[in-house]
Amino acid sequence: MPSSPVSFLDYLDTLAVVSGGLFAGTALYISIGQVPALRQFGLSDHWRFFPYMYKNAAPPQGTFATIAGVASIAHATRIRGSPFDRNLWIIAGTTFLAIIPYTFACIAPVNKAIIEDNKSVDAGNESKVNVGAKKDLLDKWALLHLVRTVGSVAGFGAMVFGLTRH
Repeated sequence: MPSSPVSFLDYLDTLAVVSGGLFAGTALYISIGQVPALRQFGLSDHWRFFPYMYKNAAPPQGTFATIAGVASIAHATRIRGSPFDRNLWIIAGTTFLAIIPYTFACIAPVNKAIIEDNKSVDAGNESKVNVGAKKDLLDKWALLHLVRTVGSVAGFGAMVFGLTRH
């Protein structure tokens, strides 16, 4: 009984779903678990915690978004005969890839403001950001991050739906 050779390319859909699920799950946890919990600790603790959270979350999240997007689109190019299925995977992958420029354009300036003020305080200087502005920046970040969360959960859902159509 001859079997066809298995290739890494045969698992692009799985790679996309796993990476997309890791991104979406982490983003969802941050949005519905971590941010509300930090708000209960108070503004000062939330402000001081942010750079540590960012340092640990940003590298894997960037990696997960990239892998999910590229693998999803690459998988789509291998789908024959079903424009719907191909487009579903392209849309899901594009959603994950769009998270990257969205992060740089919209979220990075907020990240920078928070992180730079914390670095200044760590260096022994007074915070240059008043209490009201700190709250506004953290609230803005949470809302911008929620957009990323919703997009990633939708993209992940589309990928899971796409798996059911094989």
